Amino acid sequence: MSAADIGVPIADHHQHLLSPAVAALQNHMWSPVALPAALDRLLQRRANAWNDKRLLAALYTKDATVFTAQSPGWIRGRDRVAAYLSTRFASEYHLIPVTYRIHGNSGNVIGYFRRREKHIGYFALAVEREGDGKWRISAETPSFPGPRLAEPETAAQLVAYLDEAGIRKAVVLSDAYYFDSGKIEANAAGARDARANVQAENDWTARQVAQFPDRLVAFCSFNPLKDYALEELDRCKASGQFTGLKLHFGTSEVDLRNPAHVRKVRAVVQAANRSRTPIIVHVRADANYGPVEAQIVLNEIVSAAPDVPFQIAHLWGGENYSDAALEVYADAVAEGDPRTANLYFDLAEVALAAGNSQDTLQSIAARIRQIGLKRILYGSDGPVADSMSPKDAWKKTQGLPLTMDELRSIAANVAPYLR
Repeated sequence: MSAADIGVPIADHHQHLLSPAVAALQNHMWSPVALPAALDRLLQRRANAWNDKRLLAALYTKDATVFTAQSPGWIRGRDRVAAYLSTRFASEYHLIPVTYRIHGNSGNVIGYFRRREKHIGYFALAVEREGDGKWRISAETPSFPGPRLAEPETAAQLVAYLDEAGIRKAVVLSDAYYFDSGKIEANAAGARDARANVQAENDWTARQVAQFPDRLVAFCSFNPLKDYALEELDRCKASGQFTGLKLHFGTSEVDLRNPAHVRKVRAVVQAANRSRTPIIVHVRADANYGPVEAQIVLNEIVSAAPDVPFQIAHLWGGENYSDAALEVYADAVAEGDPRTANLYFDLAEVALAAGNSQDTLQSIAARIRQIGLKRILYGSDGPVADSMSPKDAWKKTQGLPLTMDELRSIAANVAPYLR
């Protein structure tokens, strides 16, 4: 079948932008450290001699080794090491140390290769202080390329991607929940500012989406376990800039087997229901997610929002496929459980997570049919830089073993909150 035969989705129900603040969070780099004067001079000389094998040789021990990307991998001997390193770079660079250790006359330094403002690679140096009192490099392990840094992505860029795919609308989910998550390393130092950062991220998302009111709608987000969760929900709702609420149990470290956690999440969901705020939830919290957790979600959380659309992200809840969890939801829908009256499921990253396993793909298709096609919403996830464009994601979705008519039906679905 061809894409022209199936058409394209009317709406992408699961997208993200990437703010400068979240990009900086994801790009969390180790900070440079000050080295002892003798080691600092060694690294400066190492950088200055980048293409001069004679000067490089003087910086290495007689039996120094360097790791290469070529077979057999290692080169030994200062002259061979110097000859090799002097030909590996097209232009000069700096060595930026981020940590070091010294034990007597030996130690190590690790850090980044940096050219201008870009980190182009990593290095690990073993160093020795020889009989003449000078520090030299006894082993060097360079690694390339450097860190893959996320670039901010705006609403204008997202709309361009939607245009490329022929998709009319998209739901933009705020990434504010990153800023009050204990799982994000960079949050440790700024924990005291978490609430302000959450508000700032929600507001940034709202401003971006407001530029395209006919194409995009925004969902705010936060950690439902935080004391300010209900206040942030009220603030978002009062702004008039958000259509719904996005929760991410994994990033927020929600333990569905902890009654106190469930009570807090339920309170947020009940408040959203009272204010008629649709909800999208990434329900998988950890590797233990399965039928027990899915039943808790259905019993305690979905049931708390009887009057608004409740959308389970990634069909079964997120990450690795769990047919056992999805079975709980599918059986409830198929049996006409009243708690599922407004329950929907999006396909964000579903085909990607399924991989090439035919058994998994067939199982997913069977559950989609059991749930009913009208409850299945297209979503691609994002930002595009980290996954696939909406166009590519739709092509990937067509790899599910569904009929042409079934794919057309999914493409035509639009959630109530977009109508």
